[in-house]
Amino acid sequence: MSKVTLTFISLLMASSFFFASSMYSPSLPDIETSLNTTASLAQQSMSYFFVALAISQLICGPLSERFGRKPIALISSLIYLLGSIGCLMSDNIHVLLLSRIIQGAGVGGLYLLCRTILQDSFSRTELMGLLAWMGVLFMALPGLTPVIGGYISECYGWMGNFVFMAVIGFIITLVIFFIKKETIKEINPNAIKPKQMLNDYWMIASDTTFLAFLAMMFSANSCIMLFQITGAFVANNEFSLSATQFGICSIALITSSITARLIWNRYLKNNITDNTTMSWGCAIQLVGSVITTYSISVNSFVMIVIGFTVTAFGASLLITIAAVSALYLFPNHKGQVGAIYGALQMLAASIFTLCLSMLPTTHTTLVEVSWLLALVAIAALLLLKKKATQLA
Repeated sequence: MSKVTLTFISLLMASSFFFASSMYSPSLPDIETSLNTTASLAQQSMSYFFVALAISQLICGPLSERFGRKPIALISSLIYLLGSIGCLMSDNIHVLLLSRIIQGAGVGGLYLLCRTILQDSFSRTELMGLLAWMGVLFMALPGLTPVIGGYISECYGWMGNFVFMAVIGFIITLVIFFIKKETIKEINPNAIKPKQMLNDYWMIASDTTFLAFLAMMFSANSCIMLFQITGAFVANNEFSLSATQFGICSIALITSSITARLIWNRYLKNNITDNTTMSWGCAIQLVGSVITTYSISVNSFVMIVIGFTVTAFGASLLITIAAVSALYLFPNHKGQVGAIYGALQMLAASIFTLCLSMLPTTHTTLVEVSWLLALVAIAALLLLKKKATQLA
C-alpha cells in the first residue's frame, strides 16, 4: 500500500474525531430545547464522549500491538457507526448520553490508529513534515465542522448532524475493510499482559517531558473548545446570533490556524528552533487572552472572535511541535505511547468540558478560562526549558 493511500486512510479515520467532537456544538441550545433538558446536561454529552474516547484508546493501543492495526480499526469503525445511529435516534438526553459514550469508544480506536499507522510507515522527520501539512486540515476541521454543523442544524435539525456522522462511519468501515492493509511490522504477544501494560503506561505517563508536551496540547486544543462550547451559548444568549451565524464566525479561527501552519512550514521550520516556536506560540496565545478581555469593556462578539482568532494562531504553533515531539519520545512503544497520549489528552478534554458545564455560560467565563489556559501553556514551556537546562 502506497504512502499516499495510507495518508488518505489516516485522514479519513481522523475525521471521525473532528466531526463527532465539535460538529454539533452550534446546536447544543437546540438539543437543550428539543430534549427538554438543561444546558449543563447538553454540554455533558461532550464530556461523556471524551471519557469514553480516553478509555478506548488505552484499551486499543495494546490490542493493536497484539492483534494488528487493521482488525482493531475495523471494530472501532463499527462501534462509531453504531453510536452515531444511536445519537440520531435519541428521544431523551439519557439515550443521547449513552450513545455518545458508544460513539466515543469507536472514535477512540480510530483516532489512536490514524496516528499509529503513520508511525509504522514514516520516519520521525518524514512524519513531522507530513503532519505539518495534515495539521492544516486538523486545525481547520475543528473550526469548519461547526460551520457545517450549524448549517445542517438550521436545515434539518440537530439530528441531521448525527446522520452525517453515521454516513462518515459507514464510509470509514468500507475503506478499512476493502482497502487498508496491515502496517505493523512485528506483533507483540506480551502487549496485552496486565503487568506489561501497566509498566509501559507508567513509564510513559511519569515522564515529565511527555507531560509538559501533553499540557501544552491540552491548553491549545481547549482554547478552541472553549470558543465552540461556551461561545455558542454566549453568541445565542447575549448577542442573539443563530447557530449558522456562530458557525460562520468559526471561519476566522480556521483561517488563523491554517495560516500559522503554513507560515511555520514555509518559513520557520528550518530557521528557528522548536523552543522558539513554542515560546512564540505561548506569547501569541497570551495576546489573544488580552484581546478577549478587552471585548468585555466594548461588549462586542466581534472582539471575542478576534481574540480567539489570535489565540488559535498561537495554539497552532504549539500543536505543531508538541504533538510529534510527545509521540516520538518512546519509539519502541508506538501503540502504547499513542494510547496514553490520546487517552490523557481526551481525559483532560473531558474534565475541561465537564468543568465548563458547571460554570455560567457567560462572556466573563470565556475571558477567565482563556487566561487560565494561557497560563497552563506558559507553565508547560517553563518546565520544558528547565528540563532541557538540567540535561545540558
